[in-house]
Amino acid sequence: MCMLTLIIKMKKMKTKKISSLFLLSVLIASITSCNEGFLDENPTTFVTPNALLVDKNGAETYLIGAYDAVQNIVSSGGNGVDGWAIHWGTIGTDEVVVPPWGGDRKLIYLQQLTPTNNTVRSIWENLYVALNRVNSVVDRIGAMTANQIDIEDRDNFVAQAKFLRSTINFALVSTWENVPLIKNEVTSLDNLEVPQAAPDKVYEFIIEDLKAAAAILPAEQGGGRVTKGAAQALLGKVYLQMTGFPLNQTDKFALASAILKDVMDSGVYNLLASYPDVFSLDNEQSVEMVYSIGMEGPGKNEGGLLSTFYGPNGNVNNGGGWGTCFINQNFEASYDRDDIRLLNNIAKHNANDWTPEDGMSNPDAWTVAKNNWRGWKWHAPQDGASPNDTPFDNPYIRYADVLLMYAEALNGQGLLTQEVIDMTVNKLRSRARMTPTAVPDMVLGSSEENATALLDERRKELCLEGWRRNDLIRFGKYKEAISGITQGGPNAGDPGTEYQDFEIRWPVPNSEIQINPSLDPDLSPGYY
Repeated sequence: MCMLTLIIKMKKMKTKKISSLFLLSVLIASITSCNEGFLDENPTTFVTPNALLVDKNGAETYLIGAYDAVQNIVSSGGNGVDGWAIHWGTIGTDEVVVPPWGGDRKLIYLQQLTPTNNTVRSIWENLYVALNRVNSVVDRIGAMTANQIDIEDRDNFVAQAKFLRSTINFALVSTWENVPLIKNEVTSLDNLEVPQAAPDKVYEFIIEDLKAAAAILPAEQGGGRVTKGAAQALLGKVYLQMTGFPLNQTDKFALASAILKDVMDSGVYNLLASYPDVFSLDNEQSVEMVYSIGMEGPGKNEGGLLSTFYGPNGNVNNGGGWGTCFINQNFEASYDRDDIRLLNNIAKHNANDWTPEDGMSNPDAWTVAKNNWRGWKWHAPQDGASPNDTPFDNPYIRYADVLLMYAEALNGQGLLTQEVIDMTVNKLRSRARMTPTAVPDMVLGSSEENATALLDERRKELCLEGWRRNDLIRFGKYKEAISGITQGGPNAGDPGTEYQDFEIRWPVPNSEIQINPSLDPDLSPGYY
């Protein structure tokens, strides 16, 4: 339940007091998190924030709560949480189709959402729960004094939390457009009926947070911890999103190219030589990962969904997937046949009969009918090691994304050159090429031709990582992409016949509007 919603409900029920222990149990519900070393804390006692925030160790434990807050909701999901990256970023796009038994996911795919949709409500509420937990970290650690913690350490911890807060606010404003902008921890029953802010105001706050974080954090690959490059890369992504609907602020192309060039010039990041290796458990925090959300499984209550939500036909105990969605056949057809990304990202085999290695490289294994092809980027082993609690980290921003965003930002200014294309797009295509004549290089064209090529490249390179819907909206191609889905087989239908322009955003949940009269249903036009 959304913390803001919960407190409002209690207020309406005449509840006079919420104990600090209860607030903490909701706001910082868990301070165990990712699988990297600094997140391996597993506390066995429960203390209030005031008792915890007395030194650096306590502050770092509290900071882990912020990482935990975003772990499942901003990512593709896990631990019973519907992840934003799957449901917003992938399901309602031209990467996948959803079968008739898809439940709420079917309604997202078919563009049949209503304000009472449970998954939309759940994601809204969990994002605001996460936001309040991270706000608590920013506010409370930020208030610590030099007698309690070295100021440099304090500011570093706050900077990390501000990045995490930006991932939440970016998800909110991307998805709903007009959302309550809550800048501080909610601890009081007063003044809780927060109205929606215009999207430009939310973006301004995100930019402020990311600039502040980038100014403090170290330039390094953080192994799961936020660093300078992560803040800069996300800032570049935010600037680019502002160039499209609904703001259409094309002046942000120049800001995006400048900050993304800083990431490229830092010397911290690079592409791995092999595309499949990027998604291997052995390379989860490689130099290609600018920021990746850590997961750990199975059986540790810290796993994700990546190799089961997206996985081959066959039993999950054999490395198969759930069958929750299938690959859009037009997407599969867009790949060159000798593009390694096609073989790595789309499963045409049955995991019961073939190993992941054979499933990817042996044509004899490709026996599954095309209507049943599955997404497949994170290859679970055929030994039952991660049936429903997968250990694969969730890439948030990869260096490959930085390269493509940089080319996009220059193209938006009319400054894209063949030299830049060669060091960005063609560098990725070279890595994807399995034969000398496969995956032809991109050649500079008109700005419109370049944009089409860049959007297509983003889908081939970044599919299933949760950015497709934002990309389509930013490029002004969302309606076109949805309307172009025509596929038979075990499919809930084609969404283009259902789509209306207002569905470019999700509706603010009706339950929230009923509780908070400051929320304006007219800011979800078409849904009310």
